[in-house]
Amino acid sequence: MGRVEREPVQLDYVFPSLLPLGLHVVRGWAQYVCVVLEPVGDCYENKTMINGENRYKLRLADGQGWHFIATPETREWVKKLATIMELKTCGTEEYPKLIFTRRESSERGFRKLVCGLASKIQKDLPRTGWKAHGRKWLRFWSHSHLPDIICEVGLGEDQIMNFLIMWFSLFPIYQQAQHRGGMSFHAALVERNGIGVLLAAPGDIGKSTCCRRIPHPWHSLCDDETIVVRDNKNGYLAHPFPTWSDYLWRSTERTWNVQRYFSLAAIFFLQQAETNEVIPAGQGQTALLVSQSESCIALRNRATLDRKEEMTSKMKSFSNACEIAKAIPGYILRVSRSGQFWEEMEKVL
Repeated sequence: MGRVEREPVQLDYVFPSLLPLGLHVVRGWAQYVCVVLEPVGDCYENKTMINGENRYKLRLADGQGWHFIATPETREWVKKLATIMELKTCGTEEYPKLIFTRRESSERGFRKLVCGLASKIQKDLPRTGWKAHGRKWLRFWSHSHLPDIICEVGLGEDQIMNFLIMWFSLFPIYQQAQHRGGMSFHAALVERNGIGVLLAAPGDIGKSTCCRRIPHPWHSLCDDETIVVRDNKNGYLAHPFPTWSDYLWRSTERTWNVQRYFSLAAIFFLQQAETNEVIPAGQGQTALLVSQSESCIALRNRATLDRKEEMTSKMKSFSNACEIAKAIPGYILRVSRSGQFWEEMEKVL
């Protein structure tokens, strides 16, 4: 029998911006669950079939990548996730696998699932030694000897909840980016002539408004989340990621090419003001503001980590923020309701 440890996590704290939606699944207390599977009896062969139509590839600019793999029960859901992120089907390339399957109701059910996946996806998939982190409706299984992740999703008839699970299921991507020196930002990504800049701010400060207002030759790539990764020249590259709130309460069909990237030239931290102005931020202030921007994304992801893992993640995050501040200039961008704030940006680029 596996060892089970539980610690309550208050999801109101993990993701407060969703509370106005009245999502009863998010509101209140849920369980953080950590399970370590130990040796059990014989396995049976699952009839799970995996083919090219159920595989999608995500590759970021620093070379890291993932294979999104769907089982029959999650095929349509993963197909929608891949459509939103503009991912293409692929073969069996050598990237870590993010395997999406239905949520099993018991440890025994998960053991049987692993046996079935081993017969169809990866023959040397271990039967034991898996560790789980997650919530009642989303659980990640990892193994110390493998880079692959098995993601159990509790899908249902509630489409808002299904999109919320998509959003949270990207945690392994954010985590891998952090391990390689990158970061996730609560920031819009805009570009001009192939050069990208971030407009970073908490919610309701004006990221989306700035993206709507900024004129040609500027282009808005995303207005909520951006992943930044290292390049091979001590610089950084920025990838646009979806604005999931558009799916949660705006019924959008918008998509984002998350594999597209731009060289990052500057980070502008937005402040609402009466006049438009750019103020240089020192390296220390930039590092602090970068860390704060990342923490808006990390709160929901770190809720599934144990205390040691959470502390390690926080320390790595701040270290990465300091490195980014050394390489990328930061500015305070004061933005008024009217006026051409982009001209102030252009003066320092």
